[in-house]
Amino acid sequence: MLNASYVGRSLPTTDPVEITAESVARFAAALGLSGVPAASGAVPPTYLITLTLPAAERLVDDPDFGLDWSKVLHRDQRFAYHREVRPGTSVTCTSTIESIKTVAGNDLLSLRTDVADADGLVAESWTTLFVAAATDAAGEAA
Repeated sequence: MLNASYVGRSLPTTDPVEITAESVARFAAALGLSGVPAASGAVPPTYLITLTLPAAERLVDDPDFGLDWSKVLHRDQRFAYHREVRPGTSVTCTSTIESIKTVAGNDLLSLRTDVADADGLVAESWTTLFVAAATDAAGEAA
């Protein structure tokens, strides 16, 4: 089980990362999109996951939190953009644990990540992860 005392905590803000045309093009190619960012100059709407997910990975390395990445299933993702994001923008990410709900022994972890540049908030991303309950060697709930 995840440590519910972490609800409301924010992780340390990441170092600034510059969004490059090359990283956007690789992301777009992986999705089968062509002409991005050349077509519009903006990043695909889901591109920020390449920055927000690594910002929250610190939770995996925190033994007091109790997150076993091998038991995680990505359940939901949504974004709210406040300004357009383009290659050349340098951003930081700050992830906050919004909630942990336990359902039938499994945890639902909700994270919000604020993405900011030098001028302030650019976008927010919400991620919900399903974390399966720990089991013993026989597959029974531990």
